[in-house]
Amino acid sequence: MKLITLNIFAILMLFTSCHTSKTATATASKEITSIENIRWKLVTLMGKDVSDKNAFITFSRDDDKVFGNGSCNNFNGTYQIKEGNQITLSKIAATLMACIDMDVETQFIEVLEKADNYSLNRGTMTLNKARMAPLAIFEAVETE
Repeated sequence: MKLITLNIFAILMLFTSCHTSKTATATASKEITSIENIRWKLVTLMGKDVSDKNAFITFSRDDDKVFGNGSCNNFNGTYQIKEGNQITLSKIAATLMACIDMDVETQFIEVLEKADNYSLNRGTMTLNKARMAPLAIFEAVETE
């Protein structure tokens, strides 16, 4: 009886893990053609892994507003997309909560002010300055 119960449990676990990995793979392989109306989670900033932070950015197609969280404070501003994946972010303002570690947030806001272009590759977006290495790398986590 214990063997049957163990086998049923193992089969259920196998089906559950297969379903989860297929869903994750489908999301990661989905072709994204616009940065707008997607929640982009910050995963790399200036070449360093910051995936443990809650930093994200969203570009709202309806009103050309950008908003997000720098890992502590919320921010917002405006953006303009031009031909050739050129982007300008401006009027970036953030709340002023004091946090223990402000390094990621400070660098993130600086990157937003410096970035002049972006690139998309499936579920990944990078913000760049000219042809330098990516300033920030994001992963798509939600679409509207």
